[in-house]
Amino acid sequence: MKRKKNLYGWLVLIVLLIGAVVVLFPIFVMISMSFKQQNEIYSKTFTLFPSAPTLGNYIVGWQEGGFNKYFLNSVFVTSVRVVFTVVINAMAGFAFAKYEFRGKGFLFMIVLAAMMIPDQLRMIPLYSMMHSLGWINSFASIIFPGLGATFGTFLMRQYSQTLPDEIIEAARIDGCGDLRIFARIAMPLCMPALITNVIFQFMWGWNDFLYPLLFLRDESKYTVQLALSIFRNSDTVTAGPIMAMSLLSAVPILVVFFSLQKYFVAGIAMHGVKG
Repeated sequence: MKRKKNLYGWLVLIVLLIGAVVVLFPIFVMISMSFKQQNEIYSKTFTLFPSAPTLGNYIVGWQEGGFNKYFLNSVFVTSVRVVFTVVINAMAGFAFAKYEFRGKGFLFMIVLAAMMIPDQLRMIPLYSMMHSLGWINSFASIIFPGLGATFGTFLMRQYSQTLPDEIIEAARIDGCGDLRIFARIAMPLCMPALITNVIFQFMWGWNDFLYPLLFLRDESKYTVQLALSIFRNSDTVTAGPIMAMSLLSAVPILVVFFSLQKYFVAGIAMHGVKG
């Protein structure tokens, strides 16, 4: 019996290693190409490692591609979207979970239905709305459509339902108002869900390509993903700088994820409660 368990464990490990290699190998090739010189990239002989590593691809992409301003644009747009969306989601989710009001079930059904509508179906009404507001070619046009993401509301509502009602009632007896209960009691207990929502919202906001493509006209306001798409389609740009800028565009997401991961785990350990 013990041998069977060991054999099963080794088989699972082998399958996972094969899957990891399949997933990570293209990423490794991309990293390798970003440090290769142009003649080596287009050589008929494939090499896994660069023979003469160079940072020239990163310098060319950053300076000639103008990605310094594109990164600043993406940082601003994504930060604003994340802050406002997380706050709106937390308040809406807590209200749906712990308050009773007329039309609560119907409103939550609208939230669920909105999650199932693809962004492509909202392009025309959104463009008409932004045009009527005079927001075309402005940061507002790519920030406001993403505020109050329905998934975040659903996530916070589901997690807020696990909070014991006794804690909230005890706070009310002690004289706490609704806003203080939300900020001082509910949100610390919902920290794992908050951190998870921050990670998701940052990832979606940073990788957003549809709204910048639809609303932005001025090149100086482009975000990283839109600029990267135009950069890839340029006839004068080689594969090296494209790989380098593609890798740099993924760095902020990795930084946010790994920097918040420990808070996510700590939140579960410190504030986790049973439903």
